[in-house]
Amino acid sequence: MSLSMRRLCACMLLCLPAMTALAGERGSFGFAPAVTTSGFILNPTVDRIVIAEIVPGSPAARAGLVAGDEVLTIEGTQVVGAKALALRSLAQRDVGQTLHATLRHHGGAVYSVSMVAGPRPK
Repeated sequence: MSLSMRRLCACMLLCLPAMTALAGERGSFGFAPAVTTSGFILNPTVDRIVIAEIVPGSPAARAGLVAGDEVLTIEGTQVVGAKALALRSLAQRDVGQTLHATLRHHGGAVYSVSMVAGPRPK
């Protein structure tokens, strides 16, 4: 085996743990939602989701989300009237997966975003 081939194999072996750690790892978009609900406490109906906080440099910040924006849809599903557990499962993504949402800026302009989940902060 040539030297360059051995180096390539060594690099692949060293990188394998990092690559497998990301596969299936729950991702983060870098925002904190404020959720208003009603109904049964274990799976309430969502009345409203507002962005409470954005982590600087996060996928949410890069997508243009701003604290105070209201989430209207997640993956095409209307937020208002949806069950909380259903929305949570729609919004959860592994690292590298994309989330699509429609939001309304505090001033009223509606916009759509696509964000790729990044690793959760340690």
